[in-house]
Amino acid sequence: MQSPRITLLNLACIQAFSVLSFSVLSFSAIAGEQSKADAVTEVSLERFSVFGQRQSDTFGSKSGILLKELPQSIQLLDVDQMREQGLVSVGDLLRDIPSANPGYSRVGPYQSFSLKIRGFGADQMRNGMRQRYFEDVDASALGSIERMEVLKGPSGVLYGQSAVGGVINLVSKTPGADNSGSAGFRLGTDHKKVANGDISKNLFDTVSLRLMGEMERSDTFVDRQPMDRNNISLMLQHQIGDKATGHFVAEYIKRETDRYVGLPVSVVLPDQDEEALDISSQLGEPGFTSLRSFAPLYQYWLDIQLSQQWTLTPRLQYQEFNTVFGQVNLRAPVAGQPDLISRTGRQGRENDDYQIAQLDLNSRVTTGVLEHKVLLGYEAGRERGRFTQSNIRAGTLTPVDINNPQYQYDTQDPVLDFGFDNFYNLDSDAWYLQDQIKLTPQLQLIGAVRYTDSKAGSGAWGTAANWVPVSSTIWQLGLTWQLKEQLTVFIGHNTGFDVESSAAARSRTGDALEPEESAQTELGVRYSADEFSGSLALFRIERLNALTTDPVDSDFSVNSGEQRVDGVELEGSWQLNAALLLQAGYAYMDGEITESNDTDVGNTLGDLARHRLNFSANWQYDNEWSAFVRANYSSGRPLITGSAWELDAYTLIGTGLRYQQSNWSAQLAVNNLLDELYYTASGNGFVVYPGEPQQASLQLMWQW
Repeated sequence: MQSPRITLLNLACIQAFSVLSFSVLSFSAIAGEQSKADAVTEVSLERFSVFGQRQSDTFGSKSGILLKELPQSIQLLDVDQMREQGLVSVGDLLRDIPSANPGYSRVGPYQSFSLKIRGFGADQMRNGMRQRYFEDVDASALGSIERMEVLKGPSGVLYGQSAVGGVINLVSKTPGADNSGSAGFRLGTDHKKVANGDISKNLFDTVSLRLMGEMERSDTFVDRQPMDRNNISLMLQHQIGDKATGHFVAEYIKRETDRYVGLPVSVVLPDQDEEALDISSQLGEPGFTSLRSFAPLYQYWLDIQLSQQWTLTPRLQYQEFNTVFGQVNLRAPVAGQPDLISRTGRQGRENDDYQIAQLDLNSRVTTGVLEHKVLLGYEAGRERGRFTQSNIRAGTLTPVDINNPQYQYDTQDPVLDFGFDNFYNLDSDAWYLQDQIKLTPQLQLIGAVRYTDSKAGSGAWGTAANWVPVSSTIWQLGLTWQLKEQLTVFIGHNTGFDVESSAAARSRTGDALEPEESAQTELGVRYSADEFSGSLALFRIERLNALTTDPVDSDFSVNSGEQRVDGVELEGSWQLNAALLLQAGYAYMDGEITESNDTDVGNTLGDLARHRLNFSANWQYDNEWSAFVRANYSSGRPLITGSAWELDAYTLIGTGLRYQQSNWSAQLAVNNLLDELYYTASGNGFVVYPGEPQQASLQLMWQW
């Protein structure tokens, strides 16, 4: 098994050395090669475009605020460019965000639960509308995505309840101006086989569409864990007269795999420099722990130009999340037998549907000498969920021998006891207002407020809901000052809320638990020129009103917990010449629990690396050949908050080579070039998930 890997490693090392050598030579001979570099075509340079550096862009489809005028840190990533480099999931893409934790690999069950920004969880959205577990079906369903927008810190004023760390907004590809298409095939390590297609067509003068699909049939680095994926997406645009444009998105995604159980911390974490247990080990029950998930998504929005100053945009979304799974959990070793790990398990089914309706009114008005860009909006949300669970009867699932795992449920069915069949409902109405005021040609003030009125209910399926009402008011205030055409200073304070952990719950006294809240204060500077762009930000981000144990009755919770992360984040992009683009980022973050009833005040936040660093070099030799090298570093971090276990630091290197002809291309990529052994947090203190070992892929693409 090792010989092919060593051969591949040698070839990849030669390739990486070549890329680095070419980069150094390009740097040392800028003047002599400038005429040749200038001959590189516009098309070639477009492959190295970095969405986050175009300061004339706006964030999302709602704010209408130019990036250079946004009083909050943001990065935009070109999804296709990064997929060509062998990155296959949302977590992989987040490695280019200095303050982001990319979480565990797509081998884990639901990747989004592990993604973090600035030390806290991040929510995903599609075209500016919140998702409800849709992203958990298939973290690799990126073929229909044009760019990924990462807004750092609480962002609830325009986007509703959201995680503390920030928002990951995935923006769908739109139809092209001409009839065009592409088809591709990717082969890789672990028998990876991925086919994809993309067709853009103008049906009429006023109607165009884009149809995209992807299918994967692969194994993974874990024994008996396949990865079968299907997704198809349609984007349709239509023009109504010269005043309105409609957008329709329909997507269906499906994934079938095994629910990965992980590796026991007691075995693999004491010495992380050695592979104490083969990372391919399957310690679950592959005959039982299948994971099947599927979900449809429909979105429609209409941009209506009422006048030169007024625009009305209604939006609708319907989305489901459906999953059926068997699950085995590793627990503590059997007393006196460290190689025998006890296990528990369950079988479950979840079915959710989520509906959103929004109405936004944008206007430009003048009051005296002040110019205003105003957004007034309303949002209605409706969520219906059902979760059914049965548990493996205690004592019937045998411990697993890590050195010789035997799969009990390959030959017999599990003994299951019914657990529960519950529902969860959430209805909400929200009103929000944003005003961007141009105080002077260089000074912009942004203020926003949102009021949300919600009610949540839960209980046994078939019974009446016991509705619990809650409300929340959040706000944002920020200032941007354009010192020069290329240089902007910004300061902002923004807040958010999340009902995920507290909805439908009551305190010991019977009162409704309040939503958890968040706040971020940030001071930053942006610089944007033709050759170089970047940003530097100082921030404090806090999770407030968090649930913690009621000191009077430990069976209940109270809203009194607080957590804090202080940090510095730096990122930049340098177009050294027409052939060489360098990108880099660094984040320092220090997080701790500041208030709690759980005797953990002062503890470092779990899974928070104090130092994160990323670097990439993209080199365009001529119109045909290009190459890249990338590196990511993460310092060590606690496994979970309060845990004595630490996850070691790691460094990942990737490299690749691309050949482009007029209508076809070939891309070779190798990630985790040095086959670094590292582990990621799973969300509990019993197991970790190994990071993906060395992965190589070859992609062929035809365009017309």
